[in-house]
Amino acid sequence: MQLRPSFICAIGGVALLSACSSVDNSGTAVMYGGNPLTYGSSVNEAVTGAEPTTAFGKALKAEYIAYAQREADEWYDFFDADFFAKKAGKVAENETILPEDPANWRFDAEEIAQKRAVRDELIALLDDGKREEKPDTAAIAQARYDCWIEESEEGWQTELISQCWKDFEAAMAELRAEPEMAATPAPVAAAPRLFTIFFDFDSTAITPVSERVLDAAAEQWASSMSNVTVVGHTDASGPATYNQGLSERRAAAALSELTNRGVTADKVDSEAVGEGELLIPTPDGVREPRNRRVTISID
Repeated sequence: MQLRPSFICAIGGVALLSACSSVDNSGTAVMYGGNPLTYGSSVNEAVTGAEPTTAFGKALKAEYIAYAQREADEWYDFFDADFFAKKAGKVAENETILPEDPANWRFDAEEIAQKRAVRDELIALLDDGKREEKPDTAAIAQARYDCWIEESEEGWQTELISQCWKDFEAAMAELRAEPEMAATPAPVAAAPRLFTIFFDFDSTAITPVSERVLDAAAEQWASSMSNVTVVGHTDASGPATYNQGLSERRAAAALSELTNRGVTADKVDSEAVGEGELLIPTPDGVREPRNRRVTISID
């Protein structure tokens, strides 16, 4: 559920802890809220309303309607069911509806920065023509990202959170893939799969979000048994010598988690670059959450 006041709404004698006010998305998304009392009409309006004119719009509308119905029918979360039903309705109006901004959900600053990095890559792919090239896959990626955001905020359906993330990663892998050439003189090696985990400031602790990324990386490795490269990074805050050691400890923490998941150590090359290869260029001394990371490349 998004940022909202809470009170008791009664539906058919069942008391639901929800909110019935609109959500202020602060300019990052269309203003639409969730209301347990209007879920049915919102779904009906989305289903019977005008069809989007693009293949991506049609697929995304269907994804949001299906997710809204699951929220209501399986989990009795009528607030978020109405929220996503209204989002489906906005898609039907041929508006450009973006993936959810994590800043509009109940996450701390570190989680927002980490999840925004994921969102930024998704939006970049969508804006690079993937809505038109692979409309069904692009719609799945956006819908599963929103599922991951919503369920992560609630935090109790761990299997669903993991499944949303796996579905999202699978769709993203397809969106990242370059189109096959009509004819090639020789077989072209598949591009390495890249996984990224992020860390809190001056920390080597593996976050719950990173646990799921490591799960996906280990599953990818198990399907290929290929070589793995683990690279530790830091941001530009603190002395360079300290950051070098911190990046080494982060790489070691990621390597330990991977071996615990079955990746054999002799298949892994580990290195650390400190603050030498910033993902987001910053002046020296600046804290930047997206630079505090470990990348895992699987051939």
